[in-house]
Amino acid sequence: MRKSDCLTINPSRKWMRHWQSFKLTTITAAMIASVSCAQFPFTSTQPTVDKSAPAADTSPIPAKQDVSESATATPPVAQPKQKTEPLEGEPQAPPIAQAVELPKLPDPGPFSPVKTLQVGSRGEAVLALEKRLALLRYDVGAVDGRYDQQTWQGVMAFQKYAKLQRTGTYTLETQKALHKASYPEGKHPELGLPRIEIDIPRQVLLFFDEKSLNRAVAVSTGSNRKYCEVSKKSGKQVCGVAQTPRGHFRILHRIPGWRESDLGKLYNPLYFNGGFAIHGAPSVPAYNASHGCVRISVASANWFYDTVKNATPVIVFD
Repeated sequence: MRKSDCLTINPSRKWMRHWQSFKLTTITAAMIASVSCAQFPFTSTQPTVDKSAPAADTSPIPAKQDVSESATATPPVAQPKQKTEPLEGEPQAPPIAQAVELPKLPDPGPFSPVKTLQVGSRGEAVLALEKRLALLRYDVGAVDGRYDQQTWQGVMAFQKYAKLQRTGTYTLETQKALHKASYPEGKHPELGLPRIEIDIPRQVLLFFDEKSLNRAVAVSTGSNRKYCEVSKKSGKQVCGVAQTPRGHFRILHRIPGWRESDLGKLYNPLYFNGGFAIHGAPSVPAYNASHGCVRISVASANWFYDTVKNATPVIVFD
């Protein structure tokens, strides 16, 4: 009889020991696998991707347990949560406050038109105009009875929000609308307080502090046009599309005073998305004319810089 036939018909004891060892190893591996699946109920080694979540949330998280911990049937003991300190220089989101109702607007009485007011006008009619706009939270600067450039900005902000003709002049149409006007209302209260809303079609910025609406400011955002200009800093040609980014952001950092950028000067810029900032500018026209930043007047940029904190939510929308 050949040796191979002997192994087939009457296997040796050595072969039987190998066969029993192989079965024991297989059973042990199956038991370990069943315990691991109980702790980590995944049917695939590939991470499950939720398409509705941001990309940063879908990356696989490395396991914090070694093989010996995964192989035990004893559930891990929950550790108490430790308070994590914010990284130095990293903006932290301000706590969300409860909204406080604005004071009830007084009865303006019967409408009585006044003459058209414009930059350079002075007197009681201008003072009444400034008081009314300031009461509604429009930024007119000093309430002093003088129709200066900041009063013009306040009138412009009201005209933009009320969807009137944008002249910056206190016309009869503006007088009628202002007489019956109420407080400007935000469109995104779900963001809580404080927050900044930038309404692109209206070209208006609404700043809500920790309590309620603080001020409404006229802005000028990206013109949506292509441009090629010589850099003020490097002297090289800079090209792009003058578009303000839409979406949810936060105030990231700031630079005090005037800053020379490739495309011009920025006053007290508060950056919310890369190089895009809310900043003071000498020219804030009635229409969108910037390279992509959000322009506000230099006077508004002073209190805005001092009042708005880093990490304040910013939403830019159409």
